Amino acid sequence: MIYRTLSKLQAAKIFGVDRGTLYSWERHGFPVQRPARRGRPAGIDFESALTWFLDREADRGVSDEGLEILEQAIRERKERCYGREK
Repeated sequence: MIYRTLSKLQAAKIFGVDRGTLYSWERHGFPVQRPARRGRPAGIDFESALTWFLDREADRGVSDEGLEILEQAIRERKERCYGREK
């Protein structure tokens, strides 16, 4: 199955956190696409979210090598959970 955007539950699973953490991240700039209509789920673009996460980790002092390891681990988790996006 191919997802153009992720739900918060899917994003939480990929990033290895709970949804509460995503809500906290959202207050700090985590990119979430607001739904056009109330009651619809928010969408999260994986690449934008990954970029935000890696920039945040870099600001926290994670080395370039550490960032590469994190990025690879997150991409592998996404592929394992939801398949490769085409």
